[in-house]
Amino acid sequence: KKKNPRQKLKIHNKTEKQKSVQNSKVMHIAFWIALIVLANSVCSFAIEWPASANDVRDASWSSPGVSVDEAGPAGGGKRIILSKRPKGAFKDNDFKVLVEDIPEPKEDEVVVKNIYISIDPTHRIWASDEPQYMPCVQPGTCMRALTVSKVVKTSDSKLMPVGTYVTTFGGVQEYARLPIAGCYPVDSESPLTNNLSILSPIIGLTAWVGTNICEPKEGKTVVVSGAAGAVGSAAAQIAKNRGAKVICIAGSADKCKWLTEDLGLDGAINYKADDVGEKLDELCPEGVDAFFDNVGGPILHTVLTKMNNFGNIALCGLIDGYNSPKGLGVSLNNFQMLLMRRIKIQGFVCYDHLADTPTGNAEIAGYIKEGKLNFKEDIQEVDVEDYVKVVRKLYDGTNTGKLMMKISSE
Repeated sequence: KKKNPRQKLKIHNKTEKQKSVQNSKVMHIAFWIALIVLANSVCSFAIEWPASANDVRDASWSSPGVSVDEAGPAGGGKRIILSKRPKGAFKDNDFKVLVEDIPEPKEDEVVVKNIYISIDPTHRIWASDEPQYMPCVQPGTCMRALTVSKVVKTSDSKLMPVGTYVTTFGGVQEYARLPIAGCYPVDSESPLTNNLSILSPIIGLTAWVGTNICEPKEGKTVVVSGAAGAVGSAAAQIAKNRGAKVICIAGSADKCKWLTEDLGLDGAINYKADDVGEKLDELCPEGVDAFFDNVGGPILHTVLTKMNNFGNIALCGLIDGYNSPKGLGVSLNNFQMLLMRRIKIQGFVCYDHLADTPTGNAEIAGYIKEGKLNFKEDIQEVDVEDYVKVVRKLYDGTNTGKLMMKISSE
């Protein structure tokens, strides 16, 4: 198979660079911990819903303890500001564009120019006031996003000089002012975009952790939904490399062809054209031992009826319900199957597993080096004002692989 040279990762020779690689692994974990601290440090944890006088929810809200990002990332140039809580899918009037002067860094800060902006399903959750694993974005602040950025101004040229490329929560804006501690120099051996795709814990580590929950091995059948996406395709290939039979669910014939012919997975179901239940019976008459779910909704309900006794479900996402006007309080049909088949279902997020990053990355890097794990990056070269249009690609199924915006030159 021919490989896209932009997607080849150069694997360090451990005997020559063992010390630097080990230090890089430690720094990588520390960086992601710092990012979580950064994202939470600007939040007010004193807000209790609905008791707070600053309640922005409707009167029906009853879940306590949700924190709100009261500041958001500072920045300049064109900035995408959350105007109000979205109802259903993102609409243009849920956001507004502000144009502001590029700020100066304060002590222990840098100003970065955002180059690539990661577009992830979780953006819809961050913009809501649903209970979630990070503080929700406050209306009137810049929309949160992970970025690959370039330092253009610095308060400490020795610690982080101008010209350094970093990964950070730079937000959906052209420039961001951030603490140096929240900026991590990128892997210089790989294309910049890899730092938002397979090298990012949000993608690579998430796929690895969820696959561990599925416990794939020879003789087992694993089904993956959202399988043409960045996380789903990585998880499917990891499961296959561990010996399992892997059946994929995706949203087009082209995606299904890519999964089976290019990635070598065992079967694929086009949920827009096929009856998922009937195709599962055809492709895995032995039943399903594990399910890596990125979608939820009717697909989850159907797979539940095909699960074998003592099966595992790794619940990675619920993208089917993210745009629901009713919020994420969706029902689970066929719930009784959890009891009847003694199924274990586990939700997870990568931030709970950052200490496992070196182990997960080592396995993934090994597969890449051997040509056993391929990935796609869907890079949209657009203006930052096109944010909503690009996000919609996640939900209409027109993206393949890791979706991101390129808003400036490297």
